[in-house]
Amino acid sequence: MEAEALAASMPAPGVSTAVSLALEMARWMEEAMRMAKDALENTEVPVGCLMVYNNEIVGKGRNEVNQTKNATRHAEMVAIDQVLDWCQRNGQSPSAVFERTVLYVTVEPCIMCAAALGLMKIPLVVYGCQNE
Repeated sequence: MEAEALAASMPAPGVSTAVSLALEMARWMEEAMRMAKDALENTEVPVGCLMVYNNEIVGKGRNEVNQTKNATRHAEMVAIDQVLDWCQRNGQSPSAVFERTVLYVTVEPCIMCAAALGLMKIPLVVYGCQNE
């Protein structure tokens, strides 16, 4: 299923798969880094993420814990909420979308977020660095 989710988040065939994959990952991670920078500029832990489905960002988030005074508002949880909203607006099944969505996040998800991603059956998580 991971390969299917990744394929769904990639552009149409034409360029070699390895090169295409590397370019896509870099492009999406760049956007996640912009989200992390925005978090830092707003006195949050600098974590940013986005969820990609069929080569489209359907959810993105940055940490909002300090801003909202809510310890659960990690970047991944914000993005999950946005995907749920996207599904509702577009008449899509959340479970079908999540099962074909790739998460790009600047820092490895914490245990809370990893559990949520597991419940949503996100097949692939690409992260920039480990979370110690």
